[in-house]
Amino acid sequence: MRKALINGCLVVLMIPAVLLAYFWYSVWQAGHENDRRRQEAHDSLLRQAGAAADRTVGALDESAAGGNGGADVLTGVIWEHTGTPVISYDEERRVFTAVGLRSAEYTEEMQLLGGGPDMVQRCFVSSYVRRPGAGWTSKVTERDIEACRGSRQIESSVRFVRTAMEGWEADGRFTRAGLQRVLDPVGRAGDESRFVVRSVVRRGESVVAVVLFRDTGLGGGPGGEGAVVEQCYRLQRVLGSGGGVVEPVTAVPVVVC
Repeated sequence: MRKALINGCLVVLMIPAVLLAYFWYSVWQAGHENDRRRQEAHDSLLRQAGAAADRTVGALDESAAGGNGGADVLTGVIWEHTGTPVISYDEERRVFTAVGLRSAEYTEEMQLLGGGPDMVQRCFVSSYVRRPGAGWTSKVTERDIEACRGSRQIESSVRFVRTAMEGWEADGRFTRAGLQRVLDPVGRAGDESRFVVRSVVRRGESVVAVVLFRDTGLGGGPGGEGAVVEQCYRLQRVLGSGGGVVEPVTAVPVVVC
């Protein structure tokens, strides 16, 4: 009887230990699975960045073969195939550099602190160069996420200006001075303003504005620690669309502004 009682007590004592072991194993397994899913999402971003660079090289070769080799034209080609908000051009080295953030979603296994949808973000710097007598080549480098801060902020600023321009009436704001007042009502000095309107040209119902967007924060990026990030964009809106429909404002990065 005593032996049976002791055995029963041991069984009772073992149950919490078994449950605790199972609990920690489940937590470990979920964490291991989440690491695997996170790595898969990261690998997917690497493949996407590489594929975008390959497509861009092919498009640059086609553009150059067709005689469309101006810096702004080639910048537009890179933007079309990569979507990177900041594209700079080093005329001396003949190198285009595109800086942009990529993100991918994945689903985490449930753990102590929850689970569900999560996101991986990575910063990529892609360079494109054409050597004399040869075609275009590319190089993709992953950088610290901070290297994309300026690029991300400029992307947000461009989105803001596009949305604002789509809501404006065809009034005095569609002049260089008028657009500058709207974008920078405080009237900051040119080297301090986030927006510098270079030009506004209206032809019939089409308005084309060239705006310099500025931000700081590409620390560790191509511009160096604390460098000022700048990018010009050509924004176009068609006024007076029929039926009250507002045409979307297009925005394409340019290097000549």
